[in-house]
Amino acid sequence: MDVDYAGFTDLLQQAEQLTADIDGEGELPRVERNLRQIVDAGQQLWSRTTQAVSKDTCDIKASILLGSKGYDLPRISQKIESLTSARTFEPIEPIRETDIQGFLKNERENAMLSVIEESKKATFERSDKMFWETLDSEWEQEKMKILNALVGPSQELLEVTTDVKSFLSETINLKTRSAMDNFEIMYAKELSSYNEQAVRGGTKCNLPEKFHSLFKELDDKKVVELWEMVKTMADIPLKADKDILAARNSLLIQTSLIKQSRIYLERKYFEYIQGIVFGNLLQAQLGPRPGAYYVVRSFLKMKMLHQPTGLEDGFVDGNPVWAVIYYCLRCGKLDAAVAAAKNVGDSLRDFLPYLVEYEENEGLRLKPNSESYIQLQYRRSVRSSTDPFKRAVYCILGCVTLDANSEIMDKTEDYLWMKLCQLRPEDAGNIAQDTLTFPKLQSQLLEEYGEAHFNAYQQPYLYFQVLFLTAQFEAAIEFLFRIESLRCHAVHIAVVLYELNLLALPSSCNAPLLSKASADKPPMRRLNLSRLLMMYTKKFETTDPREALQYFYILRDLRSNRGMNLFMACVSELVLETKEYEMLLGKIEPDGCRKKHDKVIEILNKLLSQVVPQLNVVGSNRQRLENLALSIAERYKMQGHNATPETAGTFFLLLDLMAFFNFYHNNQHVDALDTIKDLKILPFDIKDVEQKVTSFSSYSEEVRRNFPDVLLATMNILYSEYKKTKQTANILQDSRYKNENLNQEKNISYLRSQASALITFAGMIPYRMPGDTNARLVQIEVLMI
Repeated sequence: MDVDYAGFTDLLQQAEQLTADIDGEGELPRVERNLRQIVDAGQQLWSRTTQAVSKDTCDIKASILLGSKGYDLPRISQKIESLTSARTFEPIEPIRETDIQGFLKNERENAMLSVIEESKKATFERSDKMFWETLDSEWEQEKMKILNALVGPSQELLEVTTDVKSFLSETINLKTRSAMDNFEIMYAKELSSYNEQAVRGGTKCNLPEKFHSLFKELDDKKVVELWEMVKTMADIPLKADKDILAARNSLLIQTSLIKQSRIYLERKYFEYIQGIVFGNLLQAQLGPRPGAYYVVRSFLKMKMLHQPTGLEDGFVDGNPVWAVIYYCLRCGKLDAAVAAAKNVGDSLRDFLPYLVEYEENEGLRLKPNSESYIQLQYRRSVRSSTDPFKRAVYCILGCVTLDANSEIMDKTEDYLWMKLCQLRPEDAGNIAQDTLTFPKLQSQLLEEYGEAHFNAYQQPYLYFQVLFLTAQFEAAIEFLFRIESLRCHAVHIAVVLYELNLLALPSSCNAPLLSKASADKPPMRRLNLSRLLMMYTKKFETTDPREALQYFYILRDLRSNRGMNLFMACVSELVLETKEYEMLLGKIEPDGCRKKHDKVIEILNKLLSQVVPQLNVVGSNRQRLENLALSIAERYKMQGHNATPETAGTFFLLLDLMAFFNFYHNNQHVDALDTIKDLKILPFDIKDVEQKVTSFSSYSEEVRRNFPDVLLATMNILYSEYKKTKQTANILQDSRYKNENLNQEKNISYLRSQASALITFAGMIPYRMPGDTNARLVQIEVLMI
């Protein structure tokens, strides 16, 4: 049978073309099932339809419809589910055909999508950056608030009457009791005076001297020594104009700081020796001749009753010569040390020139050749000497590290003084590796030994002294601030050093309280003064906003990370926190003038009137208000005020009445009686009663409300004087004292007439007196009959 090969070839080509069309971009899908499989799939669909007519009706109908057209619905569903919306913005694949118009269209769409994608990405990045910056800023603010809230204030409220409450609602929210203790109040008062001088532009007072005098009057020995230390270390010839730590590392400043530290330790030790000697003059046998040498000689006679063995090179005035020289050096009396070396004879002939040279250099250092000679002598023979004082003197002059010597250095101050004597400032770099320098000593005390070695929390003054005398001011202040009872001293030491330009501050106000910059030489630290003051004032800013304002004024030259003046920032926060707008910011009158004197006095009058007759107890509301009122009265007398005469008169009268009650409670009856008579508000003669009753109506309510207590106190004073005079009259009843007895009888009659005038006045004044007051007044008058 013949086969038409040409027909089969055409048929094959047509089949391949159909296959290619199906695999390509044709509209018809490729059939992947045979007829048998299609029949089975149809049967399954039909059975599903008959079994569950109401279930997935839409899916079944779609499957039947699409299945009749050759589409596999489950497979298409999977493809649709795998699609994502992100593909919408993906670049469109360029078409394969050489269609220029389609190609340009695709490129345009791709460019637009690319711009949209880049804009979206940039927007998200910018938003993300702004979010984190805002979050970081808010967190820094909250973190500072949390840190500053570690010290909280007392929240007791002042008991005020209804009329006062309505008045205060327009002015300030007053507290009863200051959250400040006595030390804090005294410090704040002195700082306020200092700031006033700064505002006026006059010569500022010596602030460390002021604080020192303050506690010297109180006879608080530890705090007095604290401020003596600050005064001494602050007395250096140069104040830094650039970076504080860089200046403190200079040769001149280091030398000055070492010298001042030694001066303080030497002066305190000489005072200690003087106290022992002058407290035991009989045993000390000081003699008539003055001078440091004789004080040291007498001290050694008491200290070395049984002289130890092994002492060398003879005695001077009965004392070992090396012991005398050492203690003269320890007291800073170099001339006395030279005198002792000269008086001993020829035994110190070779050593004497070097001691004289040491005196001429004011104890700072010998010349290099002289120092090398002393070091050589120490290594050759003195190191093995049995005389501990001789070894110590050689170590001081030669800057040689002294081996452990408990016979001499039995206290931390002695050890510190010895180390300071052996120091060599870092100068041109010609320092031997084993030489003790100032930075090495600082690192040793702060980082190697630290708080545990010095038992710091049990001996806070000692550890502060160790750090402060080695010019580690910032670390010393931060340690003292951590102890609540000493916190106020730490704050004011920081203020003093800052005002003297000696305190190292961090570059950021958000830095920790004590920080270290990467460029700083170890172990130098920086103290965040703004954070220190904010933490300190947090305790009392709600009860004493005026005092808090004085501390914020110290920050007037500092700025926040965002460039805002810290003083303004703190005041704004304080005003919003306390809502004391007029008190802190003042008041603008209708004519444009700023006044608040009248308001201040009105407030004080309301408060003073409540506490005038009370006993003046330390730390009480009365004491705090009286101190505040006296300071304001003193300022107004010096600078003047713009308050009305009536308000100012009430203010000063209340202060005088407080003075009267102070005398009365202290049983100073004569002074109290003179005070109340000078005020001329009570009648002490019956003819003055009507005039005083008329004057009573002119007084303000703040004064009138205190009249019952004033009358009662005055009557008690008169009765006390009456009893004393009566007792004297009874003693003088003898005829030999007739004239004196007559005088006493006149005094008794005069006291009775004064009491009678007061009783008449109390009954006539248009004021409702408490019932028990009237009864007590009448009872006292009856007792005087």
